[in-house]
Amino acid sequence: MRQNISLATEAISRFIPKLNRLLTGNGYRRKQEYLPVIVTSFEGTLNTYDRNRTLHFHLAIGNFDSSRLDVNFLEKALEYWQGTGIGTDDIKLYPLLLGREQGWGRYINKEAYKGNDMCIDFSNTQIPKHLLVD
Repeated sequence: MRQNISLATEAISRFIPKLNRLLTGNGYRRKQEYLPVIVTSFEGTLNTYDRNRTLHFHLAIGNFDSSRLDVNFLEKALEYWQGTGIGTDDIKLYPLLLGREQGWGRYINKEAYKGNDMCIDFSNTQIPKHLLVD
C-alpha cells in the first residue's frame, strides 16, 4: 500500500482542478467564492487487515450549484478520474442530506479510529477563503 500512496495523492491532485471545472465551469477561477469545498479522505493506507481492500478516496463536496449534477456529471467525473492513470470505474455519488452531516463525517474519518490520524488529506482539501473568515 505505501508504495502507491504518492501515486494516489498525485492522481487526486490532478483530478480536483478538473472536478472544480466540472462543478463551476471556470467560475472558480474568476471568483474565489465559487470555489467548491472539497474535503478529501484517503483510506487504505494502513491496511493490514483486508487483502481485497484498496487505496481509495472519499470526497465531501459543497458550495456549488447542484444543477450542475446533470446526467453527464458522473460520466465526465468518471472520465477525468480514469484519466489520472490509477482511477477505476468505481465511483459512487451519495447526497449528504441535512441532518446527516455528523454521520458522514464519522464515516470518512473511520480510519482515524484504526490509528490513521492523517486520513484527511489536507494537501488535497480545499475551502474557499471567505468561508474561513469567521
